[in-house]
Amino acid sequence: MRTHTGRRGVAARSWRRAGAVAVLVAVSTLLPAPAAHAAIGSVTCTGSSHVTYSPGLTLTPQTVTVQETDTIPSCTSTDPTLTSITTGGTYSYPAPGAACNAIELNPACGTLAIHWNNGQTSTLTGIVGTLTATGGIVQNTATGTVTSGEFTGASATISWIYALVNPLLCLMPGGLTTQDGTILVQIAGI
Repeated sequence: MRTHTGRRGVAARSWRRAGAVAVLVAVSTLLPAPAAHAAIGSVTCTGSSHVTYSPGLTLTPQTVTVQETDTIPSCTSTDPTLTSITTGGTYSYPAPGAACNAIELNPACGTLAIHWNNGQTSTLTGIVGTLTATGGIVQNTATGTVTSGEFTGASATISWIYALVNPLLCLMPGGLTTQDGTILVQIAGI
């Protein structure tokens, strides 16, 4: 059997609804907002690379010691605090089977840490290198993935680009002992 509640019943139901709405609003303001997916970002950097070979490169493959100095003063990035790479100095490494126009100019395997001017670091792993000689240039390209630090999850490509050497330079006594080129670092998020 239905009973008539009158205006008091309507008012009570309205207050209960208003109270429930107030509780929902209060709870929703206390709960954290869903996390936004952070953008990985990207960066492109350019610079110069200088290498010396000991003994000098010849047309015959041999093991040489490479000393490489990369200077990367210019970066364009989605992170406005990032303007250059501070990883510097001279790296020395052996290059087995190196010959004129056929040498990997940087150890292109394993892990590499890039130190940025803003104090951040990006660690690249799974680096694999390829060497091509076309169109008058020799290009050594290393690709990998940023697994920690700034740009985690992004893919990375580092290219060392040198002019194709005139083979006559490699026939000179002592072979080719120095070479200058450019370096390009690109990290791109998804």
